[in-house]
Amino acid sequence: MTKLFSIVALILTTLSFAQKSKIDYSMYPKAKTGYEQKVITLKTLPNEDNYSVELFVGKKTAVDTCNNFFLAGNFEEKTVDGWGYNFYQFESNGNVAGTLMGCMNNKTVEKTVHAKSLQTRYNSKLPIVVYVPKGFTLEYSIWKADEKLTTVK
Repeated sequence: MTKLFSIVALILTTLSFAQKSKIDYSMYPKAKTGYEQKVITLKTLPNEDNYSVELFVGKKTAVDTCNNFFLAGNFEEKTVDGWGYNFYQFESNGNVAGTLMGCMNNKTVEKTVHAKSLQTRYNSKLPIVVYVPKGFTLEYSIWKADEKLTTVK
């Protein structure tokens, strides 16, 4: 009987953890035509206030090897009605601009060109939801603040 109780407890515990790991995104709006919903879930960290997330939207395109290029576009922060959760809409017409240096060896390469990034707080309890035009990439970087403060003299 004890063995049976242990097995039932193990099954219920497993189901409980499985349900907690499944995140409901249904309150977020569906992606509008021509856009994709991208979701970033972050792992739990100690002292999450010491971290931030930098979001990069990019587009793969042919560019030369000596100029610097950037994608035209910007992020708009929005809120899910009735829930208060934030999400981001990235708007871009896909135009890429760059410096106009004369290149001696003007080779063309395919490269991901990024727009101006967006920095947001690190919160493992909520996903970071971003809507980007189809064919664009979403990448992110985690930043950590130094625990040690520097005194100004």
